[in-house]
Amino acid sequence: MAVELSGGCKNCTMLLIRRCYGRNWWFRLVREPLMWGMRILAWWNKIDVRGHGTGNPECRGCIRFIKSELEEKSPAFVFLNKYIGLRFKVLRDSMLTQEDFGEAKRYAKEAMVKEQANK
Repeated sequence: MAVELSGGCKNCTMLLIRRCYGRNWWFRLVREPLMWGMRILAWWNKIDVRGHGTGNPECRGCIRFIKSELEEKSPAFVFLNKYIGLRFKVLRDSMLTQEDFGEAKRYAKEAMVKEQANK
């Protein structure tokens, strides 16, 4: 069962992550092990990673859907995310500008409109 985000995405995390990757070569070394950890927890909790699709092909690969389901099903994820997630967000956000966040909000809004139109 895939989790649907209520109200859709408020900002495009994929866009923000791509910006961080482009600006800081080492950011992948921090993020990718965390992503693997989430994928392992998803497998452990029998979450179908491939079952998380959206109407917008540009959203493929976004971890937001898996993260939402892990928050419901995995106490280990909730515990780890409480400590690691906050530090990761602070690190990520320190690499971004207000313009980046504005563009991510606009992009997410447009993507949600496209997705609703495709339904």
